[in-house]
Amino acid sequence: MNPHSDPGRDRTALRERIIGMGETSLHKSYYPLLQQRLADLERFRALIDETNEMILVVQTPGNRCVDANHACTVQLGYTIAQLQDMDIFSLVALTKREQFRKVFAQAAATRAQEKIETDLFTSQDKVIPAEILIRFVTFDRQIYGVIVARDISERIRYERELVATQKKLNLINSLARTDVKSQIFIVRAYLDVLRQIAKHPEETAILDKLRDTTGEIQNHIELAENYQKLGLHAPRWQNFNEVLLYAISHIPPILLTRTTGMDRLEILADPLLEKGLTHLMEYLYASGGIAEPVRISFQENEGGLVISLEKTGTGIPAVQKESLFVWAPAKTTGPNLFFIREILDITGIGIKETGDPAMLCFEIRVPKGGYRFS
Repeated sequence: MNPHSDPGRDRTALRERIIGMGETSLHKSYYPLLQQRLADLERFRALIDETNEMILVVQTPGNRCVDANHACTVQLGYTIAQLQDMDIFSLVALTKREQFRKVFAQAAATRAQEKIETDLFTSQDKVIPAEILIRFVTFDRQIYGVIVARDISERIRYERELVATQKKLNLINSLARTDVKSQIFIVRAYLDVLRQIAKHPEETAILDKLRDTTGEIQNHIELAENYQKLGLHAPRWQNFNEVLLYAISHIPPILLTRTTGMDRLEILADPLLEKGLTHLMEYLYASGGIAEPVRISFQENEGGLVISLEKTGTGIPAVQKESLFVWAPAKTTGPNLFFIREILDITGIGIKETGDPAMLCFEIRVPKGGYRFS
């Protein structure tokens, strides 16, 4: 039978363990681990304070800032104590505050990372354009929003300088093309005169070849002129049905059948979308019988939206499908599908031919966020 333990001795041993005396001291056991954890936290805080991005932690509900890194104090001009007493929305410019509220609420509801570009106010009422990432996390059963903001003033300045440079280059190119076209017009006029006075068939044949060559040069110039502004202007939301109707107005009459709801579909694309769709519809018009209608439909899937343009007729062999969208310098007449792919690619939209031997089918794949229904 085990002897009963001595209550006095047990209390003494427990006391020694708690206050740090004795070989089995709890203090001695956990103190090194506590020191290590504190050192890790200090290193993490130093790392956060060294970054150039502004980082704020927001407690919800209430949307009050509870912590911020050193970059916030430097760029916004507030002390940590001032930031900790502020509503996060008060840092956003009034004109963009409502939009920021919606994105913030969406991030809180979905727990997915959201991204927005907005303007932040400093303590001196200076505006800082910023790219902001928002994500919500949970610590000790309390929900916090983590906001990472990056000053994009320099990026915007570079973008404006790039646009200004492109405009100057386009102006120079436009003037040069105009001069070249004028000279081509003069050359072709002289060729017409020479052809009228030519007496031998060999002379006429040579003059015809020269005229065809100058015509090809003129076509190249006009093709470059049509696409000199590709990517120059910001993409915009465009009603796909309306742009399609404008596109087919440039070609002979073509039969169309469209899915219900197409009139509400909008996609984010370069302003030259109409020009690209004109080439695509011109290709479909020239392929197969002109009496065959082009069937246009759309369907949403996990990756986004697929717009299909189908027409019964001779299909494209598998080995030639990709070459449809390859730049062909010698091709100066007829539809050029190279540009429709380049135009769509600016906003991440893809296009491919997926038909079979008895049907043409072009699929325009729009990613999530690149389409909406009005």
